[in-house]
Amino acid sequence: MNAEKERFTVFGFAGTHDALKAEETLLEARTDVALIPTPRALGSLCGFAVRVPAHQRDEALAALIAAGREPDGEAQIEDRVSRRR
Repeated sequence: MNAEKERFTVFGFAGTHDALKAEETLLEARTDVALIPTPRALGSLCGFAVRVPAHQRDEALAALIAAGREPDGEAQIEDRVSRRR
């Protein structure tokens, strides 16, 4: 397996419940989402955040806002993604 870095947008939330509901919302919107530990770049928000590919940022944010789940923070990160060859 080869690990490559990719750009992601991470949305942070004030509480764990909010992060879990955001993940559910993004899954329903067919967004490629992952629940991850909140990166330091988002400060002292809850322990979980949702990560989406950077190219899906706008559609993910629109889905969250439409569902009444506006994030409390946002950061751009690079993360490793495992790829099978």
